[in-house]
Amino acid sequence: MAFPSPWPTGTYLETVSAAGREALLELGVRKVFRRGEALVRESERSDHVILLVQGLVKATVTLENGRVALLNVKVGGDLVGEMAFLTGKPRSATVTACVDTGTRVITAAEFTDFLTRFPAAHFDLDRMILRTLEWGEQRRIDFNGYPASVRLARVLAYLTDAYGNQGADGIALKLNLTQGEIGSLVGVEEDTARRDFRTLRDRGVITMGYRTTTIVDRAVLREIAEL
Repeated sequence: MAFPSPWPTGTYLETVSAAGREALLELGVRKVFRRGEALVRESERSDHVILLVQGLVKATVTLENGRVALLNVKVGGDLVGEMAFLTGKPRSATVTACVDTGTRVITAAEFTDFLTRFPAAHFDLDRMILRTLEWGEQRRIDFNGYPASVRLARVLAYLTDAYGNQGADGIALKLNLTQGEIGSLVGVEEDTARRDFRTLRDRGVITMGYRTTTIVDRAVLREIAEL
């Protein structure tokens, strides 16, 4: 089977060695998760990992007040479920496909054997986990240090750098996330997120479509984000 390459910079498949990547793509069972389908659910007990070959997923957690918070997004090349695999604890978040997402579902035994055969891949896994933790830490720092409009601009700048696709009209973020979901990444209510998106649009920084945002002026976005 042919797989897309290269994967986005910093994803697990992009960082492992060529031999490790080839071996990893042969592990497990191929499965396509349809848009809206959960790959894993918060609090469930399972220890397999899921390699995203192509597509997009979001990680969410249910708060004490019943609301659902968006923690992160991951794309083809990333790995999900690694924390339960490493710790043996229940799943800490629900991971849902934002679009139809092709994966390899890999048992804990298979992945353990893979890490034994490719020790450097364990360090790549550690680095991937650190990047995820750094993402969360940066969002907490932003929450305490900047107003909502700056936090939103910052997360848009990050997503643009990580997942944007350059086109004739700008850098498109085709993440299939609502404005409210993106706003939840920086801890703002949906109405606030919509207002700040409209402000960016009115300033000519972005254009908006259905679950799509296009960055028209990246320099001004970064200026608003104080980057």
